[in-house]
Amino acid sequence: MMTKTANELWFDALVRHQVYLMRVSGGIRNDINGLLNTTERAMVDRIRAVLTGSTKMSPARLRKAESLIQQLRQIRTEVWIEADGLWKETMKGLTVKEVEQANQMLKTVSPAELTTQLPSVTKLKSLVKTLPFEGRVLGSWSKKVAADDIARISAQIRIGIVQGETTTQIARRIIGSAKLKGADGVTQITRRNAEAITGTAVNAFSNAAREMYFGENKDIFSLEVFVATLDGRTTPICRSLDGDRFPQGQGPMPPLHFRCRSLRAAEINGEVIGMRPAKPVTERMIVKKYARESGLGKISKQAQLPRGHKGKYAIFQRAEMRRMTGRIPAKVNYQVWFEGQSVEFQNDVLGPTRGLLFRKGGFKLDNFVDKKGATITLDQLADTDAAAFRAAGLDPAAF
Repeated sequence: MMTKTANELWFDALVRHQVYLMRVSGGIRNDINGLLNTTERAMVDRIRAVLTGSTKMSPARLRKAESLIQQLRQIRTEVWIEADGLWKETMKGLTVKEVEQANQMLKTVSPAELTTQLPSVTKLKSLVKTLPFEGRVLGSWSKKVAADDIARISAQIRIGIVQGETTTQIARRIIGSAKLKGADGVTQITRRNAEAITGTAVNAFSNAAREMYFGENKDIFSLEVFVATLDGRTTPICRSLDGDRFPQGQGPMPPLHFRCRSLRAAEINGEVIGMRPAKPVTERMIVKKYARESGLGKISKQAQLPRGHKGKYAIFQRAEMRRMTGRIPAKVNYQVWFEGQSVEFQNDVLGPTRGLLFRKGGFKLDNFVDKKGATITLDQLADTDAAAFRAAGLDPAAF
């Protein structure tokens, strides 16, 4: 099996990292949802306490409704202030971590010893205040999602009052029913919007932080590649750019739309790497290859080379370092890329059972999600694709 070049390893590391960023996004989403959940019992209690008595619409009941709206506004506003702080602080930490991880990945895959520059922590954290995505900075999105949430809650109370509904019916309009796990309440819209903002923000700040890092190390990178290979649901605009190469810092920067998962990967410049000092392990490999191809026998250290080979070896080493650096791959289908990753990574992303179905049951990645991108449960998969379970050595009846 041919050893991967530094750029291939770099590409793999960046894409794997991008996949894990989706998990980070999911964790932040859950934290935001947890904050919102804490207000829902309090809102129901206020609805029941304020809207007591007759359900018939009257001036008195309308006044109660407006009083209730103000009380719920206060409850919800307080939690949105907390959510705003959580978003901002988490994203600030993300920008710093992204640069540290990119730097570590680069130094790990490079065949040469590299001295790199990191953007200042202050500059990275400032992205959270200044970088717009989908037309707004994070603070503006936070205010908008909060205002929209409160407006929807207020509207449902007024509609319920006009319709002569009970407190239970009005509460259901807002937080939904237990039977449908809240999916029929207007606060579910808020959760979807908050999720979209979270995922888009994570991608915006991670890409921007890496872009700063690439810019600080222009001497190491030759260009940037647009990578849109994260799954089969890639949008037409991102799919059309996949594999396109741009000068460092120029061209379209992800996210290009809400929930965009694309990234920009800077390509390591082989010409530059060829002029840098080789890592000790790299030099041993190159010396051995030079000695073998030159008929010099078993030599593993440059100092052991016979007199007269210094210039020839220097040329050979630079050429080998360029070859070992290589190029970032052209367009890569995520399905094909994922097939080439380790079993451990596949299981970590999909879960052990889905991992088996992927490797032995003939499943493609798109088989695990519906048209909206929601994960299909294992029991649903077992009902519709029992043969695939049996092919993977699994009993479909067990799911």
